[in-house]
Amino acid sequence: MVVPMSGTTLASRTFNALASLRLAVVTMLTLGSTCAFATFYEMRHGTEAVQRDIYRTPAFAFVLVTLGSNIFCAMMKRYPWTKHHAGFVLAHIGILSLLAGSLLSLHYGLDSNLPLYEGESGDRVVLLDRALMASIPGAPTAQFSVTLERNSPSAGRERRFPIPGSDATLVAEDFYANAVVKEDVVEGKDENPALRLALKGPFASQDVWLVARDTERSHVDLGPASFGFHEAARASDAEGLLAHGGGRNHVSFVRLPGGALRYAISTRTGPGPSGEAKAGDVIQTPWMGMTIAVDRLVERAALVRQLQSAAPPDKDSRRTPAVKLRLESPAGRSSSEWLLFTEARPVSFAGATATLAYRSPEVQLPFRVTLLDFNSDKYPGSNRPATYESWVRVDDPERGSSEHHISMNHPLHYRGYIFFQASFVDGEPMMSIFSVARAPGLPLVYAGVSLIGMGVAWMFYVKPYLARRQAAHALAARLGDKKHEEGPVVAVAAHAADPAASGV
Repeated sequence: MVVPMSGTTLASRTFNALASLRLAVVTMLTLGSTCAFATFYEMRHGTEAVQRDIYRTPAFAFVLVTLGSNIFCAMMKRYPWTKHHAGFVLAHIGILSLLAGSLLSLHYGLDSNLPLYEGESGDRVVLLDRALMASIPGAPTAQFSVTLERNSPSAGRERRFPIPGSDATLVAEDFYANAVVKEDVVEGKDENPALRLALKGPFASQDVWLVARDTERSHVDLGPASFGFHEAARASDAEGLLAHGGGRNHVSFVRLPGGALRYAISTRTGPGPSGEAKAGDVIQTPWMGMTIAVDRLVERAALVRQLQSAAPPDKDSRRTPAVKLRLESPAGRSSSEWLLFTEARPVSFAGATATLAYRSPEVQLPFRVTLLDFNSDKYPGSNRPATYESWVRVDDPERGSSEHHISMNHPLHYRGYIFFQASFVDGEPMMSIFSVARAPGLPLVYAGVSLIGMGVAWMFYVKPYLARRQAAHALAARLGDKKHEEGPVVAVAAHAADPAASGV
C-alpha cells in the first residue's frame, strides 16, 4: 500500500490533515472534556439520560470515528514499517481495536434490568430504552424503538411509523417530557361503582381510582403489590372474588349488594387479614409497611382524566413522559389517546379493537434465572443497607443448571451477559433487582488493551534494548575494521625499531 506523504492533490491534503498532530490534540481534548462533562451529567440526571443525550448521539460517534481515522492515518504515514516501528504499530492497532469495540458495544450492546422475587424465575429483561407498540387485528404486534426526547413530535411535526403486515400507520402527534396526570371521578348517569384508595408506603404515597365495571381500571399493579375492585351480584359471590390473590401481594375489594364493602389481603405465602371497610378507614398491610386508606366509594362514577406538561425534574428516572398516539389507514382513523410511559390503552380502529402502548421493550435471554435467596446487611444502629447479595440458579438448555453468588462488587459473567447487583426492594418476600448488560465489543476491547500494553512495552523496553545491541554491534564491527587497516602499519614500525625482533 502506497500512502501519499505530501503533495497538492485533494487526497494527499486530506490524508495529511487526518494524520496531523494538531487533529490528534483537538480530538483527544474534545473526547476528554466530553467524558468529564458526561460524568457530572450522569451524576445529576442518571445513566439513562447520559446514554441518550451524550454517549449514543451521532456527535459522540463522530468524535470516536475522527480519533480512529487520525490514529489510522498517523500509522499509515510511516508505512512501509521496519522492525523499529513494531511497538508504534502495535499500540496504534490496539487503540483502533479499543475504539471499534467501544462503538460496537455502545450501539449494539444490551443495558437492561431483571427484577426477581425470592423463588421467582425469569428469562426476559427490560431494556432501558423506550418503544411505541401497536397491536391491531390481523397483523403482528409492531414495536418501534424511539427517543422522543431528542426528536419530539408536535402539532404540524407528527412522526409516522408504518405498521408491517398492514396498511395502517401509527402516528405520534405530541409529546410531553414530563406529564402530570389529573384524574378524578364525577357523578355519572349510569351505575358504575368506583373506589378511591390512598396508598402510603415507606418511600412514596399515591392515590388510585379503581372502577369495578371497567376491565382496564378494575385492577392495578403498583410495583410489588396489586389491587383489585369487583362487584358481587350476590353476597355468596363475594368469597370467590375476595380469594383472588394469584400467589402475590394483593388486596381485593368487593362491593356487596346494598353498598357494603369488604376486603381481603393475600401475600405470596398465603392469605392475610380481611374484613369490612368504609370510607375513612385505614388498613394496615403485612408487607413493606404500606397502609391503605379507603377514601371514597362512588356508586355512579364517570372517570375524567387530564394530562398536563410539567417542568421535568433533574433525575431522568423521576420523569413521567407521555405521548399522544393514533392509528390511521385508508379505512379510517382511531381517536387520539395520551399514553403515559409504561401504559397501554385499547382504541377502536377499523371496526375492531386495537391496543397502543408506550413502554420499555423486553428481550428474552437464552436461559432462565431463579432467585434462590437474598440477603441485605445493614449498618449497625440504622436501616441503611451496607451490602446486599443474591444467590441465583441459572437453567441453561445448552449448559445445564448451575448456582452462582452475585454481590455488589462481584457480578456474574455468563455467556457474554454480566449480571450486576443493582438494587433491591425490601418486603416479604424480598425483591432483588439485577442490572443485566451485554457488550459484544468486549473481546475487541480486551484485545486492544493487550496490544496497547505490548506496544508500550516494546517502545520503552524492547526498542531501546535493540537499539543498544545494534549500536554495540556496529561499534564492534568498526573497531575490527580499524584494527585490520592498522595492522601492516604497526608491523613496519616494529621492524624499523627492532629488525631482529621482527624475525627478518
